[in-house]
Amino acid sequence: MQQDTYHCVLTIQRTTTSGTASATFADAITPKPGTTRADIFDLAINHLTQRRPELTGGTVLFFALDKNQL
Repeated sequence: MQQDTYHCVLTIQRTTTSGTASATFADAITPKPGTTRADIFDLAINHLTQRRPELTGGTVLFFALDKNQL
């Protein structure tokens, strides 16, 4: 059975020694069966903080996870 694809958007902000840093993760994700919304939330945070380590421990300003089909 084909899994649905979801569009995920997550924005994190954190105050750093040099000011305020923020970034957004946005991607289409086709989760494996049994994947939860919390799993995708964690995946998005991990992906974003690997690319932008200074955002680790930051505040999530926005999170959306919706089916990617109109």
